[in-house]
Amino acid sequence: MENGTTGWTVFGSGTLAPSTTAHAGAGSLQLTGRTAAWNGPGQDMTSKLTNGRNYTVSAWVRAQSGTPSAKAMLAVTANGTTSYVQLAPATAITTSGWTQLTGTATVSWTGTLTGATFYVETTSGTDGLLVDDVSLR
Repeated sequence: MENGTTGWTVFGSGTLAPSTTAHAGAGSLQLTGRTAAWNGPGQDMTSKLTNGRNYTVSAWVRAQSGTPSAKAMLAVTANGTTSYVQLAPATAITTSGWTQLTGTATVSWTGTLTGATFYVETTSGTDGLLVDDVSLR
């Protein structure tokens, strides 16, 4: 996250910007202007996934307002069908500190993989999010 928004996009809608409020290091990602709970900061993982493999995620998340629950997701598109894999369970986040989202899930698909996006969403609401120190292994 110290490289700002390099390598990251908005999954859905909103405005992605670097922030100096960080869990560790000098920066994090800030997403504001979300119009749906599933909108979040995302990263293309299409060329990095192996079919049928277990992946473990860790992401530190903080709310900019409210107390939503956040979760880590993977949108996987193969043969024209998109499925959603929950990598980390929904966990309540606050404005006063960072909360770690962590979990492991098997990622698989049938046919040819044409898209895969890792992203962080909330279970409801459109509160702004801060995300830092993300890993998917």
